[in-house]
Amino acid sequence: MRTGRVDYRMARRATLRDVRSGLRTRADVCDAHPELLRAAKWIGEPVGDCPLCDTDALVHVTYVFPRYGKTARRGQAVTRESLPDRVRKLGDLAVYTVEACRSCGWHHLVEKYDLLPPKRAVGG
Repeated sequence: MRTGRVDYRMARRATLRDVRSGLRTRADVCDAHPELLRAAKWIGEPVGDCPLCDTDALVHVTYVFPRYGKTARRGQAVTRESLPDRVRKLGDLAVYTVEACRSCGWHHLVEKYDLLPPKRAVGG
């Protein structure tokens, strides 16, 4: 069960507005970490054109962070399809979706939510 979703679209629009108006440079916002770019290359899910370089290289990368246990606080890039298996194996997860451009290095947090195993879901 998905709970506590936070959407970062307004922050994304503000960042893009700042770049277009000259308050921030492209170098300020196109500085994706090499690990994010690696995940974007291999497991990123295509979503369309980059808002800065207009290439068809924009992808979503999903990261999960277990809430409890030995692996807590260790994030891992995963495919969206693997989320049901991950939550069954690891329990409560914090899930982050990041958009990244494989061409220019633009990146921005899209959303964050918690994912609970079915047994913990309300009414389940």
